[in-house]
Amino acid sequence: MNALYAIILAGGRGSRLGAGEPKQFLDLAGRPVIAWSMEAFASVPGLSGMVLVGPEDERARMEAVAAAHGRRLVRAIVPGGATRQGSSWNGLSALPFDDDDIVLIHDAARPFIEPATILECVDETRAHGAAAIYVRATDTVAEGADGFVRAIPSRESLYYAQTPQCFRYSLIRDAHARARAAGTDSATDDVRLALDAGHDVRIVLGDARNMKITTAFDLETARFYAEVMERDNTKKK
Repeated sequence: MNALYAIILAGGRGSRLGAGEPKQFLDLAGRPVIAWSMEAFASVPGLSGMVLVGPEDERARMEAVAAAHGRRLVRAIVPGGATRQGSSWNGLSALPFDDDDIVLIHDAARPFIEPATILECVDETRAHGAAAIYVRATDTVAEGADGFVRAIPSRESLYYAQTPQCFRYSLIRDAHARARAAGTDSATDDVRLALDAGHDVRIVLGDARNMKITTAFDLETARFYAEVMERDNTKKK
């Protein structure tokens, strides 16, 4: 059976949030943002380990979070790259993965990923080689140029991307290697690299709760939702 790993990307500075420190360390109902993702992945049966990708100058804090919330599953902590693509590459290079291992690449800024969704993504990857989480577009999307609307594509075929994005290791390693050889270094999406390398990627439907914390409003929303979740969990105990 191939091993299963999670690569959690937390290399950003969160400048759009304006919080004064990297968003992955901000408090969310008593735990740092990154801890929520770590605990979700740690609860997935069969997970062999996690790789954390974070700012090199925040290594001490990354190690403290790993010790407190990693459930002894953190196998490596590596520095982020200059771009998201670079951070993903660093995560993929952190351990001696086998070609048939399954790797889940997840944004630490999405704290509310559900273990059941992770498992569905893994199952589809085992069947198809690659899968990723998406939600259907509910708003009309416009394509624009030079300040004018140029097209309104049908939203019936449009999806909003989430994470994790899940791959057989040999597939995504090859996709990254091809992109680097071609001089591509700023892709914001690992699926994009897989598609460019000629691979099919299976769609797994997620839900809106798997939000990404980018702005101050997102953080406020996430804190409200986290408090609700904590209250609900307390009532169940």
